[in-house]
Amino acid sequence: QQSILWSEHVVFVVPVWWGGMPAKLKGLIDRTFLPGFAFKYKGKGTIPEKLLQGRTADIILTMDTPPFYYRWFQGNPVYKQLKGIILKFCGFKQISATYIGPVMNSTQVQRDKWGRLVSNLAAKV
Repeated sequence: QQSILWSEHVVFVVPVWWGGMPAKLKGLIDRTFLPGFAFKYKGKGTIPEKLLQGRTADIILTMDTPPFYYRWFQGNPVYKQLKGIILKFCGFKQISATYIGPVMNSTQVQRDKWGRLVSNLAAKV
């Protein structure tokens, strides 16, 4: 939690497993983005105060599925959950996604290209 409070920009690198995020990442989010830290309900209201406002995020998704298929046919569930349900709920803005895949059977040339892509993302922050 202290690292998130210190940060202005957070990068999530997430392997997509069976269309979703790994259980350990979900557990980390459950234990980090707690009420009173990431959001706070006032009175009997159902819309919380967003306590992590002003932060931005990049989500880098790695997968064996072709990214176009994951996004358009499988519904892009990890990105939608992280962006719309978790990060925006807590006040994050300007959340972008980068898709890396399919990793399985990729060539060294492709992996080098992805490495440059991620390096370029880091240089923008």
